Amino acid sequence: MTMKEGDRIRSNLTDKVYKVKIIKDRMVVLESEDGSNQVLTEKENLKLFYEKVEKENRPKDLTLYSLPTLSNTNVD
Repeated sequence: MTMKEGDRIRSNLTDKVYKVKIIKDRMVVLESEDGSNQVLTEKENLKLFYEKVEKENRPKDLTLYSLPTLSNTNVD
């Protein structure tokens, strides 16, 4: 598996998605999508425990819309 900095990969064990932050010699630093943690691993482990995530079509506007509510009126 060929990786470059900025690629997104998913752990086969935890299903968590990481971004390849740094590649240096045999070592790779992965950073979680929310930036809360990092993983240091060898390049060989990427082949065994991770799979590349293809680009997803995410909507740019994630605004949540509320549905109109019914008023509390008595209907006879």
